[in-house]
Amino acid sequence: MLSRKNVSSILIIAFFSAQVAPAEDLSPQTWNAADRTRVEDLQMSPFAPRVRAVQGTSAIICDTGSPIAVYAGMQALNAGGTAADAAATVALTQIATELGSYVSYAGVLQLIYFDAKSNKVYSLGAGWNSYRAENDPRSIPVSALGLPGLSTKDDTNAEGRKTLVPGFMAGIEAMHNRFGKLPFQDLFQPAIWYAQNGVKVTPLLAFYFSSQGKFLSRTPEGRQFMSQAGNEMPKAGDRFVQADLAKTLRDVAEHGAQSMYTGAWGQQFVSAVQKDGGKVTMDDMAAYQPTWVEPISTEFTGQSVFAPGGSNEGGQQVLEALNFAEEMKLDQQQPYWKDPAVFSHLSRILQFVETGPYSTPEVAAFQREHNLNFSSDDRVTKAYAKAMTPMLQRDPHSVPASQSPNHSAGVVVVDRWGNVAALVHSINTMPWGTTGIVVGGIPLSDAAGFQQSRLVNVKPGARVPDDMAPAIVLKAGKPVLAVATVGVSLVPETVRVILGALGNHADPGTLLAAPPLLYNFEAPEPGKSWAWKRQLVPESAYDPAFLQQLQSLGVDVRQETKAQVLALRGTAAFATIDERGLRTAEDPAVIDFADAN
Repeated sequence: MLSRKNVSSILIIAFFSAQVAPAEDLSPQTWNAADRTRVEDLQMSPFAPRVRAVQGTSAIICDTGSPIAVYAGMQALNAGGTAADAAATVALTQIATELGSYVSYAGVLQLIYFDAKSNKVYSLGAGWNSYRAENDPRSIPVSALGLPGLSTKDDTNAEGRKTLVPGFMAGIEAMHNRFGKLPFQDLFQPAIWYAQNGVKVTPLLAFYFSSQGKFLSRTPEGRQFMSQAGNEMPKAGDRFVQADLAKTLRDVAEHGAQSMYTGAWGQQFVSAVQKDGGKVTMDDMAAYQPTWVEPISTEFTGQSVFAPGGSNEGGQQVLEALNFAEEMKLDQQQPYWKDPAVFSHLSRILQFVETGPYSTPEVAAFQREHNLNFSSDDRVTKAYAKAMTPMLQRDPHSVPASQSPNHSAGVVVVDRWGNVAALVHSINTMPWGTTGIVVGGIPLSDAAGFQQSRLVNVKPGARVPDDMAPAIVLKAGKPVLAVATVGVSLVPETVRVILGALGNHADPGTLLAAPPLLYNFEAPEPGKSWAWKRQLVPESAYDPAFLQQLQSLGVDVRQETKAQVLALRGTAAFATIDERGLRTAEDPAVIDFADAN
């Protein structure tokens, strides 16, 4: 079974203005001074200051990480940029303002894009590539993420072996080449400005430094990275200046993404990783290509839900869960947070689909018993949901499958022409990773340090499957919902948003405030199946009577503290598009910011 560790931000933008504004400088030095001060002040807290419904007729943005990046995206739209331009600007700016902590220029990217001109949905994958010379992935040192159910072992030998070929920058360029209008280098202006001029260390980033700094301090380059606020340990309020990063970004802006593969940065990457035991070569870097593949889709409540195709596993899980939900008619009942029976069904569905392509013994036995023969690709079909639903309505036993985790961020944009971009980008680990390797101001992720089981199943040098699952929903061929989710529980969060918006007809504020559905890394207890393992819920989110009813329905519940919920939950940025306009929301309990015109 594949589990995930994702922390990042998500952006949603909608824009429907009639005229294209003249091109303008996107650098923050040209921004309205009061607006820049406002978003920089908001940046100091990961939470919105109050509950707020946000709606607009011309533009709307929702971001789970950086108010500064939201504003930068708006400037890209105002300058005549497309959804692709705005999504790229937000993602690039966010990484700089979050100091490359939980998102990275050396990370990965997944995109779902609706192109209004062709009236077609596209899927772009820019995930990790493995190394051609890495032929023994089981021996890659283990990274400990500190989450329940995952290994607590932390092997600090040969840190270079924990790295992989990144796809983020190649993905950004591929998206821009196909759907962008603004000059590529213009999209980097806000990120370069904040790297060069500095951004204040937030209390959350200060906490990350105090907890993860031991990994950065392993190397001289890591210690140099930490010292960019003027002292050994950055504190809240310190100005963090990233001069090396600014130089790297200028090089990419001028020469394109290849500078991070076959150019100066790529060469430094290979040298640094090899020095620390990694098996990367320049051939690995030169061979990297993002891939455009056909998205996968299913019908839900009469509307078409599109998710990433190809080797992406998260998209399959989302569509599979929605098919089960419709087969069980959950879209015709009360929301899960009001009805324990619906909660019980949804819990089983989500626990079951999280096993991904790995067929557990209970599934194999059920299919043999009923003369069923389904392939992995069949999981997203209505026939599969109809045939397998009876299995979810009984209490089978199974042998746990293997596990491995990862880490992410997302962006969703709708522009004035009706194009929609749903983008997730990821570092796939804890903030800054555990390698301590820093190249050109960019700390390197240890994404291979907990994906050994995935690497075993791919050819050396091939693309590593991922979980990132942005989604776009069309009704009568037009977008009505866009969602990009990050976090450990990204699949449950995506499913509950789509089910809640399309099935329960809940407004964005209600959905954002509803208790999150949490993914449990732990294997089932003896005698329990993956579909019936313990369900984690936020402490005090449900009254005792509700919890008692869940127990009577066979749902084994464990309440988690607020701190643990923040580590486990998924966070979704989403926008609805209908006759009432463009809508999203802010809630101080969720890392989410929004703005609208």
